[in-house]
Amino acid sequence: MRWLALLLLSWSCSSSSDLVSRTVEGGPGQPITVDIASVDNSVEVPDPDGSRQYTLQVEVGNSTDTLLTVTRISVRTDGGGAFQVYPTVQKFNELLDPGKDHLFEIKTRGRFARQFRPDESRTVVLLVIVELSNGDSYSYTFEGPVKQTP
Repeated sequence: MRWLALLLLSWSCSSSSDLVSRTVEGGPGQPITVDIASVDNSVEVPDPDGSRQYTLQVEVGNSTDTLLTVTRISVRTDGGGAFQVYPTVQKFNELLDPGKDHLFEIKTRGRFARQFRPDESRTVVLLVIVELSNGDSYSYTFEGPVKQTP
């Protein structure tokens, strides 16, 4: 996944528990593909809790031969790692033509919840959930390096 090389820190987002319970795990054979195309943390907006702003470009592709509409994208940290992102949910009404991709810009904030333990991998695991207008939701998990320590 090309986003691993671009990850400058890491992120997470949360959606309601009912969203997760009705979500199908994405993968080969699903109507959409999802990837994190890039991560940018160049915007320095100070926050008293030590968090930084991150802009994720989430690429969603339509693998079907019919028109699909993306209505919502959620991003959250999956697990209790040292680096966490604040739950983020953004609404859209974006039509995806058959066989086409679209980049969605998602802004979130992330921070260290604690220091890494010596035996812990210096990564963050993100759960990205994409909802379609037909009521279907698909979850994709991504893991990327965290390059800074608190």
